[in-house]
Amino acid sequence: MCNKKITTLKRKQNGNVLIMFTLGLFALISMASLALDGGHLLLNKGKLQNLVDSAALNAATELDQGATHEQARAAVVAIIQMNILHNDHHELQAAIDLSSVDNTLDQMTAQLNVEFSQQPDPFIIDNDESAKYVKVSLTNLGLDNFLADVFNFNKQVSASALSGPSSDISNCYQDLVPMVVCADTANANVDGANEYGLKEYSLNLMKIGSNADSPIGPGNFQLLRLGSNSGAADIRAAMAGESSIGTTCFTPGISNQSVPTEPGNTVGPVAQGLNTRMGEWHGPVNSTVHLRDSNICEGDTIDLGVDGLDLEASAASKSYTYNDYDLDSAQFSSGTNSSCDAVNPISSGDIITETDAGLQRSSYGRRILQVVIAECTGTTNGANNLDFLDIGCFFMTQKVGSSGPTSYVVGEFINSGGNCTDSGTPSITPVDNDGPYKIVLFHVPGSSDS
Repeated sequence: MCNKKITTLKRKQNGNVLIMFTLGLFALISMASLALDGGHLLLNKGKLQNLVDSAALNAATELDQGATHEQARAAVVAIIQMNILHNDHHELQAAIDLSSVDNTLDQMTAQLNVEFSQQPDPFIIDNDESAKYVKVSLTNLGLDNFLADVFNFNKQVSASALSGPSSDISNCYQDLVPMVVCADTANANVDGANEYGLKEYSLNLMKIGSNADSPIGPGNFQLLRLGSNSGAADIRAAMAGESSIGTTCFTPGISNQSVPTEPGNTVGPVAQGLNTRMGEWHGPVNSTVHLRDSNICEGDTIDLGVDGLDLEASAASKSYTYNDYDLDSAQFSSGTNSSCDAVNPISSGDIITETDAGLQRSSYGRRILQVVIAECTGTTNGANNLDFLDIGCFFMTQKVGSSGPTSYVVGEFINSGGNCTDSGTPSITPVDNDGPYKIVLFHVPGSSDS
């Protein structure tokens, strides 16, 4: 009797194990499905987000360059078509249908929607051609299932991106020379000059000698105090391009910015710092830390003590100019510029990368100086605050004298607008774009993943 009961209990337990095994197998399949198909879904979601990000940036860039909304939509399609040709986008390529696109409509296809707005947030659809913020959406793209078919799970991905102009950028300069060139507003936009009265490829007196009258008041020699830097050591370091001087930021186009002058001449430190760029080292500077330019060729020195302040006349047959900067050694040796020595190549041991020793530039371009352009009208004796206008790029044409009337700096104006080595970071909220700006991505209002 007892044996019969035991046999019955064993049979009942065998049934329980089968049920537990079935439930466990179902759980394992569910977890495998979640891991495999969920990971696959997230992977393609990321790829799709990259697609719409690049499409929105491309369209916003086209709009910024004068394209119409229709042309911007065409740019969206073009960048998507190009990107999905990559091998790792083969599944998205199969899922995105661009066979019948209408560039005149916001809803370009059943999956692709491109809309425009005057501002990123709130994003209000506006088809006026002045709307420069563009939102690109790709929705309901079906993906292949693996184990998810067991649960009738329909995998679809969607993504959207919003792009347009950023706020004004503060341009930040790491190799700004503490000198100022005063704008000639009386001759602005006259005879080939720009809005500051400066002519491209013309010479300017960037720092005066001790026997000359300064346009920014007696006692000033067109030197500036940048940030917290002051004194001879900082002047020398900045003139030599040391990164220890730090970064100075301005926002071109924004009013009420000023920069203080640095009274005094500091002849020695100015010459010691700048002349490193021309391959001459005196005082606490050296050829290892303070790199010379890859080309230090210069013509006969312009002697302002003899020739006066008429730089153009003085330089007619003497100044080595920026236009000669890229001449190769064969041109120099053939007498193209007879007043100039050969290129005078330097050994590889003298060339260091721009990341070494705190230098901000490689050997090429060390003679191109970034200088503040300011309004100097109405300034008086001693320290002054000058109205900042812009940053100009000047080519250093000759070494700087170390005493008295020879302690001036001559530079050839190349361009303005901070086109040397500036960098900047926009804020996330657009303002009025009076100054420079970038085309950036914005968060899509209401989206959790754009």
